[in-house]
Amino acid sequence: MASLVSPLANATLEERKKQIELSPIRHYFEYVLVTEGSKDKILDAIIKKLNLPRKQILIVDDRTIRGIQYGSAKGHPTIWLKQGRFANELPNKKTGQPDFIISNLNQIKNLI
Repeated sequence: MASLVSPLANATLEERKKQIELSPIRHYFEYVLVTEGSKDKILDAIIKKLNLPRKQILIVDDRTIRGIQYGSAKGHPTIWLKQGRFANELPNKKTGQPDFIISNLNQIKNLI
């Protein structure tokens, strides 16, 4: 399973990568991408490389206007990590509704 996860909005890129690598759920994911800025082009390239149906590629993000919007528009299942400074950034008509909402990364293992 591929995923995009950005759990620490205020952390550096290296701190985010370290947290994910040390996470007990890391082994569930074949690829994990942590990046800054616009992710759409990077995601499109990775998804093309995976050569899988979009329904099999889970998008996890702490922002509805970024990952959830991308996943909803492209036909991916989505998980909104509702925590941190974007916890009040509610889904709307433009972003679409996430398939799942969690408040802790460890909850992902119950969904996959």
